[in-house]
Amino acid sequence: MNWALILGIGIPIIIFIGVIRFIYRTYNELIWHLVKVDKITGNLDAVLKKKFDLIPALVEIVKGYASHEKGTFEKVTELRSQWGKAKDTKDKIKTANMLEGALSKLLVVQERYPKLKADKSFQNIQKSINKAESEILSERKYYNEIVRRYNVRVKLFPRNIIAKFFGFTERQFFSKEN
Repeated sequence: MNWALILGIGIPIIIFIGVIRFIYRTYNELIWHLVKVDKITGNLDAVLKKKFDLIPALVEIVKGYASHEKGTFEKVTELRSQWGKAKDTKDKIKTANMLEGALSKLLVVQERYPKLKADKSFQNIQKSINKAESEILSERKYYNEIVRRYNVRVKLFPRNIIAKFFGFTERQFFSKEN
């Protein structure tokens, strides 16, 4: 058989197989990272839920001492409800950050009410919130690292071509600025 014919058929076949293998590996790698992003999103949601579930009890305790802070109570309660109804990660991140700000205002109320600050129930809830915030910080850092790794894979050439073809898009980081 003619060497030119063998090379003329063999080289394109080898290149074709190499391209298919690259596409296959890249697609599976992107899926693996996306599943990991979704998993850590669930973990972060669970920790946020744990913290936000403390809000009704906190609001009730603070109401007993500072009933004229009604606007703050309503805002916190409304944002907690919005967070629970948020469908995607982007909305949850936005609402969680707004809720964090409103919750901070609610916790500042204690400075104006020494009896509230001394209340054992208030202290216990505040400790639980602080513990949850520590967990949130840890999960947020891990989430952002996983999202960074995923986003790098989605952006880098030539993987970005495959990512775009299969509909992989960048994920949003979870930070106070969002």
